[in-house]
Amino acid sequence: MKKHLILYAFSAIVLATSPSFASNPFGTPAAPAPSSINIYDWYNLGEMIAAASEYSFNVSIYEQMDDTYKQIYDLMVKAHLSDGTINAFKQWYPVVKSLPWDKDWQTWTKEQQAAWQKSPLSSAFLKGVGQDASKAVESVFFYWLGHHAIMLAWAVPYYQSGNWADGVKSVIGYASADYLDFSTNPNYSGVFAALTPDVQNAITFIGSVKKKLSPNTNPFDKNPQGGLTPDDISKIVDAAKAIRAAAQANQLTK
Repeated sequence: MKKHLILYAFSAIVLATSPSFASNPFGTPAAPAPSSINIYDWYNLGEMIAAASEYSFNVSIYEQMDDTYKQIYDLMVKAHLSDGTINAFKQWYPVVKSLPWDKDWQTWTKEQQAAWQKSPLSSAFLKGVGQDASKAVESVFFYWLGHHAIMLAWAVPYYQSGNWADGVKSVIGYASADYLDFSTNPNYSGVFAALTPDVQNAITFIGSVKKKLSPNTNPFDKNPQGGLTPDDISKIVDAAKAIRAAAQANQLTK
């Protein structure tokens, strides 16, 4: 359990900026996206930042860290993120690179652990990405679509392998809340309608499980906290994989 709490700690910082956890989810509809917005750039950026926010991912790529993070930088430039956000990334990355990814977490100093889990530099970078994404309906939609898709398809099975049920529930909870908004919020109806039916169905299904994670106030309900079955989780993972496959084939939209 302790190990997996460590793995998920930084990811929680990222997910805290998710639209569903803002004081006013999605807020006022953004202006229509300019023609220069590429939805796949934003989708891929969402996936890459979500992955890079996981301790286990950085352990696996530390020997290719420069190349991997260069991909994130290139996506930010291509997606026209603000100078402030890109500069925040440039300040954060040297901290990431300096950490001893080839060593066991328990051997890290308290300062190194804090640098990964609680750095104001990471918070500034992630806040900037969220603000830039929120400037247009398409960018916020596809950024969070990608962010959650990879967490569901990759992180959920990883957490399951370590028997970390709370981690599984957290990832699904964040994703289902945002996907429910994406599929029902009229501010996003135009973007949602442009998706292929298979992608629409995957998003709608994942959003529908939110009710199973919400407390039930019925005092006679034998399972007042709701709950996900192993079959539910398997179907959620498969739905996320379907979204990822469509994105990789550039077939998210009709």
